[in-house]
Amino acid sequence: MKPLRIALAQCNPTVGDIAKNTAKIIEHIEAAKAKECDVIAFPELMITGYPPEDLLYKPHFIRENLDALEAIAHHTDGIVAVVGFVDYERDLYNALGVLHDGKILGRYYKQHLPNYGVFDEKRYFQKGDELLLLKLNGHTIGFAICEDVWQSTNPIQPQVLSGAELIININASPFSTTKLAARVEMLKTRARDNLVSLAYVNMVGGQDELVFDGHSMIINPKGEIVAEAAGFDEELLISDITLEQAIRM
Repeated sequence: MKPLRIALAQCNPTVGDIAKNTAKIIEHIEAAKAKECDVIAFPELMITGYPPEDLLYKPHFIRENLDALEAIAHHTDGIVAVVGFVDYERDLYNALGVLHDGKILGRYYKQHLPNYGVFDEKRYFQKGDELLLLKLNGHTIGFAICEDVWQSTNPIQPQVLSGAELIININASPFSTTKLAARVEMLKTRARDNLVSLAYVNMVGGQDELVFDGHSMIINPKGEIVAEAAGFDEELLISDITLEQAIRM
């Protein structure tokens, strides 16, 4: 089966500047289309920047972020874009949208909301509880947002059991001196334990006391890193990956 060409857009968004972030997203989508990519994925809350904090209490900010998602969808002819945004459905959700050919095909809501250290997501968001699977070129793709994959009870296994061969994990994961090694080992373990490929895209740049380190990567079902972006710099990481449906017991 034909390999899947995936682009990971390791970006530095500006918190609150939805117009600038949207322009950056569209620019990367067009670049990925020029490279004939099948999928492009962006970091967590890419449209709003991370963390948007009390901007989330402003209804016009939420509306502008939703309008931006619709505008971005119009640029997805011939490519799937996975974009982090804030959704509103009676409550606010830390969400990702799957966009293709001008449409929003689906939404996934973050299931594990971190509320320790520098994180305060339970103050703003409700957690999701549904999975999202995408069929693309004969392959099945699942999704997760940042903290979701760190937890022992995570959405990877049920998605794999439903046929997912690739999990796209979008992140705004801050840097610390000990975190990178632990993160890499965790991602390798998730891939090996579930016999699935992982595409991990992380933010770069700084916001207040947070610094995001990038190091986006693709890991195969053996737990091997097959492509990796540099640390702390914006980069469009493109890789062809071969996906195979493993036998699930």
